[in-house]
Amino acid sequence: MEGCGMNCIKYLLVVFNGLFLILGIVIIATACVDLGMLKGFAGMETTGHETDAILIAIGVLIIVVAAFGCFGAWKESPKLLYIFAGCLIIIILLELSVGIAAAALRPQIEGTMKTQLRASFIKNKSTREEDSVYREFWDRVQTSLECCGVTGPENYGASEPRLKPSFSCCPPDNSDQADEIKRSDCLSMEKYYKEGCEDKVLSTVHSAGLSVIVCVILFCFLEIAGIVLALWLAHSIKNEGKSRETA
Repeated sequence: MEGCGMNCIKYLLVVFNGLFLILGIVIIATACVDLGMLKGFAGMETTGHETDAILIAIGVLIIVVAAFGCFGAWKESPKLLYIFAGCLIIIILLELSVGIAAAALRPQIEGTMKTQLRASFIKNKSTREEDSVYREFWDRVQTSLECCGVTGPENYGASEPRLKPSFSCCPPDNSDQADEIKRSDCLSMEKYYKEGCEDKVLSTVHSAGLSVIVCVILFCFLEIAGIVLALWLAHSIKNEGKSRETA
């Protein structure tokens, strides 16, 4: 191939495919983070992970297609470039479908999560050994999000007035005192967190889901630019071939 113009398009397309490789990795990472949020805050149940699983598959597909696009651009093959553009169109349609589905299902997912959180909190207050996994779950949530109970620390004494908030509701105490003393001081002086965990969990999950949707939309624009470049390069290669035949 001769001519700076087509060479520039060729190398620009290779650069774009390098960006697509990064894009695929980012989509996989973002979906994994969102999936981890859903699993981590679903009250010991998994919910709403289908769209994230599909996005992870799309991320892998993008990486494969990007490698294919690099090969097509380097070999200057119009057929490979057309196939590459077609694959990008399919990926865009898949991404938009998943993005729309994620946006539509998010309220339902968050509603289900809200129900599961409340159900798991009841088991968290149980003294039965088989429910200890729920206590571990709530200890983790309350410690990481700095919250207490579903809507507040009063949830602990709602059905059992003598039941005090969990020690995980208390802020970190780096003193050398024993845990029993730290807990006693925290409860007697009411130093525990006053905010409930439900709103914080839903806000965290909502933010993660919104990040996924925004990433999908932004990446669609980048992929459209890649399609335009691929078709432009393929058209230029075909025109140059025809020019050589008539020369």
